[in-house]
Amino acid sequence: MKRIVLPLILSACFILESLFAEFFPNGIFGVHKIFVPHLLLMVLIIMGIYYVRNRTILYAFIFGMLFDAFYTGILGVYLFVFPLTVYITTSLMKVLQANIFVSALVMIIDIAIAEFIVYGLNILISNTTMSVTDFLNMRLIPTLILNLVFYFILFYPLRKCMQTLKKEVLDE
Repeated sequence: MKRIVLPLILSACFILESLFAEFFPNGIFGVHKIFVPHLLLMVLIIMGIYYVRNRTILYAFIFGMLFDAFYTGILGVYLFVFPLTVYITTSLMKVLQANIFVSALVMIIDIAIAEFIVYGLNILISNTTMSVTDFLNMRLIPTLILNLVFYFILFYPLRKCMQTLKKEVLDE
């Protein structure tokens, strides 16, 4: 049962991201902003902080590939972005204290990096006409705010879960 907990959590986040996009389309809050939930990336970041690094990077590769296959149509974008952000997180947390506020800052930085990489790749392949200013105002800032709200809701249960699972892995 222990081995299925993380794949279930990650799979639930994977599905919830698409459900959020389905039920809360752009402009639903009365303004033309793009709110992008990054629940899967957020869980991977929290795993990077409180769980085993190598296993987290492996999960990041697997779910990055699934994310690309189901949502982007271009294999390799999130296959690269998810493990990169987990690597950045684990590297930063070696020198930073792992509390809720520092973790939130690291999560915001990671999501911003992921968004900029995806935006840059979309510009390279001429898949977007959005200017950098529009990207910042219409997509990045609303996305960071939304994910910060989700982070503060999910942080304590996920941290407790990751710490428990890490203890069980280390006891094996």
